[in-house]
Amino acid sequence: MPFESDLELRHRPGHTRWEVIRPLVYRTSDGRQVVVPVGYLSDLASVPHVARRIVDPQTPQARRPSVVHDHIYTHLSHRFSKVEADRIFYDALREEGMATPLAWLMWKAVRIGGRGTWSA
Repeated sequence: MPFESDLELRHRPGHTRWEVIRPLVYRTSDGRQVVVPVGYLSDLASVPHVARRIVDPQTPQARRPSVVHDHIYTHLSHRFSKVEADRIFYDALREEGMATPLAWLMWKAVRIGGRGTWSA
């Protein structure tokens, strides 16, 4: 199984983001390890308000993939391209049991609107 740990979060009062309180470990399909460290802040799934009728940002199948994706976008752009980061997100959504059409929709959204620390 690609996720090698559970996701443990703490909500920070006054913040819209969640704090990782135990390292989250994910192994990509090509064997690279992604470790989201304790203290990392994530907003989980960033879903525009207009799309929330289709995609619940709090759906359990999206939590771990969203945190890994956020971490790659903000701290690991030197190790992964945007295409790779978004593919990892899709693969992780499917591995968590999300239906293919919904995983594809979320993948398409990050392909179009996702912004990381890659240079333009």
